[in-house]
Amino acid sequence: MKLFYPSIIVILFVLSIFDLIVGLINDAVNFLNSAIGSKVASRKTIMIFASLGILLGAFLSSGMMEVARKGVFDPSYFYFSDLTFIFLAVMISDIILLDVFNTLGLPTSTTVSMVFCLLGGAFSIAMIKIASPLSNEPLHHLSQYIKAEKTLTIGIGIFLSILISFFSGAFIHYFIRFLLSFEYKSRLKYVGVIWAAISLSSMTYFLIVRGLHSTLQGFMEDNLTGFSLLIQHFIKWIHHHFFVFLLILFSTWTIVAKIFVSLGYNILKFVVLYGTFSLAMAFAGNDLVNFIGIPIASIQSYKIWKEAGSPSAEKFNMKSLSENVQVPSVVLIVAGIIMILTLWFSKKTKTITSTEINLSRQNEGTEKFLSNSLARGIVRFFLYFGNKFFKLFPKRFLVKIEKNFKQKIQNENVAFDLVRASANLTISSILISIATVQKLPLSTTFVTFMVSMGTSLSDRAWDRESAVYRVSGVLKVIRGWFLTGLIAFIMAGITASFLFFLKAWALIFFMFLIGFVFYKSYKNYQEVLSKQFEDQITIFGTEELTLRNTFNKTMDILEPILESIENIYKNSIEGITKEDLKNLQYSRKHFLKVKENFTNIQNYLILVIMKTKNSEPIAGRFYMRIYNKIKEIIESSDVITNRTLFHVSNSHKPLKYQQKKNLLILEHLMMEHFHIIKKIIRNRSFQQVNRTIKIKIFKEIEEQMNQQVMGIIHKKYGTKNTLLILDVLLPSKKITENIEEILLLHTEVLSKIASKKDASFLAF
Repeated sequence: MKLFYPSIIVILFVLSIFDLIVGLINDAVNFLNSAIGSKVASRKTIMIFASLGILLGAFLSSGMMEVARKGVFDPSYFYFSDLTFIFLAVMISDIILLDVFNTLGLPTSTTVSMVFCLLGGAFSIAMIKIASPLSNEPLHHLSQYIKAEKTLTIGIGIFLSILISFFSGAFIHYFIRFLLSFEYKSRLKYVGVIWAAISLSSMTYFLIVRGLHSTLQGFMEDNLTGFSLLIQHFIKWIHHHFFVFLLILFSTWTIVAKIFVSLGYNILKFVVLYGTFSLAMAFAGNDLVNFIGIPIASIQSYKIWKEAGSPSAEKFNMKSLSENVQVPSVVLIVAGIIMILTLWFSKKTKTITSTEINLSRQNEGTEKFLSNSLARGIVRFFLYFGNKFFKLFPKRFLVKIEKNFKQKIQNENVAFDLVRASANLTISSILISIATVQKLPLSTTFVTFMVSMGTSLSDRAWDRESAVYRVSGVLKVIRGWFLTGLIAFIMAGITASFLFFLKAWALIFFMFLIGFVFYKSYKNYQEVLSKQFEDQITIFGTEELTLRNTFNKTMDILEPILESIENIYKNSIEGITKEDLKNLQYSRKHFLKVKENFTNIQNYLILVIMKTKNSEPIAGRFYMRIYNKIKEIIESSDVITNRTLFHVSNSHKPLKYQQKKNLLILEHLMMEHFHIIKKIIRNRSFQQVNRTIKIKIFKEIEEQMNQQVMGIIHKKYGTKNTLLILDVLLPSKKITENIEEILLLHTEVLSKIASKKDASFLAF
């Protein structure tokens, strides 16, 4: 056991590196989204500004480290072994929890995760100590172990940030948008300069001056010399001449902004890049404790224990950990470098980023979340409230205001403009910096996400077409945040209990568990990547559509869909004839993936048609007709896969021998038809279309329908049997009809391309 505790310290050090990585992946969304969503610069430039902010913020973060050591529990009531198990449980639980959320592509709060892990671990160990037969402590002594009041304050502060951030973002940005409008470039010379100066002054004051003040507070009693002493005198002067300093700061940035605008540079680009730097700095200053606070606290505990002569770990009281301890700057800088490397090389940051951008984007596109009853209720309530509220104002006044909120046609690659991006960064930076100065572990994820949602609301990004889906998405993310706290508390509590009783064996088990979770998350993430459509515009790209390239690209869509429908149909028929439940389940699962992929095409229908070349509107009509036929094929396949699976999974009577034989004959004809169609599409040889097979399929279906009718008359087939056969035969006919009509459309389009004649055949 001599090496047990030193080994734990080494493991905690290694785990802290992993925690830095998974934590940064989750929190990168906080300071990257505004710059990436507005496409203010290249990704490389954005990353450089963010990296510099992280490095400086990490250096200024030492004042927050006490939260990990004594913010949630009182160390004087725990022994060295107790705290070691608590810290280890926190790191294990935190890493697993954050990695799962990262893989799912959902942003969560590292602050909530850390605080509730600490609370769960400390609560578990405290309960074990109180419940011990050797202890005579009553249950109410739990309040001495756990700082309930402090924990409650942290919890309330974290969850109040949801409301404060949302309403701050919505309220402040409403006036910003009113003053600048969506046609902001014409107002940059005057209003834009003032807004830029306010934004830059606010971020400079709170992030630089206040950040330095927070860092130097720990040195107040020391004899400072040189640069540190100079900064302290400067900060004291600012404290006594606040308005003078603010006026100087505002005047300086106003002059800088005016020079930029006079030279023809968009000053808001600089504001967004500076804001990215500032928010990255605020993130590192406030959230670094979540990643390295626990390992540092464990190392400090180990030093105290060793300096005391390494007494019994189960009896050595850790009261000394309550004293203030300064974190070495080199540790903070190394942590910052690890985060920067993760920022540059981790692909998961893009997955997390897409969630917030999708919910806050100004343009139309695929909605990532489905609606739910609560979201629908909220939207209906605010529609009703809005109608009543706006009736209180004169129509002329509302029309005048509405002119500033009239949106111009926006580049579909840009989620929102620079005005909103600058508002997101300014408001978020100020809120986070105030919390950092007050040493409150505010959730940067909560703040930046909810500010972004608030500014989206002000910008009318949540219109009646998308509001219910966006609200549903926000509710799902918030629900995930609350679940983070609950899951973190339970996980850390269970982990700490196992470590307390099983010690080395539990440690070995949890190390293997972390390895397994990382392996599974990597595999799952690769699957998630393969399904990502959010970062793709569509298969049609950005080029203007003509009849010729529409023809070619609809073929690129059609070929893989028909390939999948062929396999689905074959598996469904074979599954129902053999009563193979596993095959039918696979067929249904495969179909749902095809349907999900087709939904992407459906959501981009209008955007694709908008790119149709003005001189060739028939290209848009052609795409709509093809889309409609594919949709009908998908719907027919939906009926077949659903009904066959339903029949077998509910253990209904199997089909009769003749019915099975008939369906296998139909399957053979359908497979032959699919084979011919795929060959035609692959070779683009539509003039070779042979409709003989279609006639055979129709004849076979009619014959089987007649046999089914006769079987019902002679009472051979029951209700369930008949409904099943109908739900196979009729959709099969529709699939055949729609495929033939698609081929006919392509044949006509080929002739149109060759002759440039009228395309009235495309009319509905």
